[in-house]
Amino acid sequence: MPNNLHVTLDKSTTPWCVDIDQSGNANHVSQSPDVQTITWQLTGNAASGSFVALTDPDPGFAWVGTAPPSGVFSNLTLSANGNQLTISDLNNSTSTQGTWTYILRINVDGVVYQSKTTSLTATTTNPMIKNQ
Repeated sequence: MPNNLHVTLDKSTTPWCVDIDQSGNANHVSQSPDVQTITWQLTGNAASGSFVALTDPDPGFAWVGTAPPSGVFSNLTLSANGNQLTISDLNNSTSTQGTWTYILRINVDGVVYQSKTTSLTATTTNPMIKNQ
């Protein structure tokens, strides 16, 4: 089953930030012997933007906190036009189960925005991948 996550800008925050729609548990990946794909797609008010290059000093995707074990995720790929990001997820055993937080950075109209994080003053929903 594909895991498609829609990415928009949340303009209700100051500064604006990247919002990843995780509704319906689209960020939950069931165990399978096959590699599964997770796709982030810029949509709505972010559709004209692009993910920050993966080679940038502050790349378009990065793990926050403890990174997943080696071999669980691979092939992080940015589409040619930059509006789609994909990663392969091999969740095939109990050793590949877990929850990992990440950050996304996108550029819309020359401004770089990043996904929400938890701070000491306010708690927001962190983007995460949950292998179950």
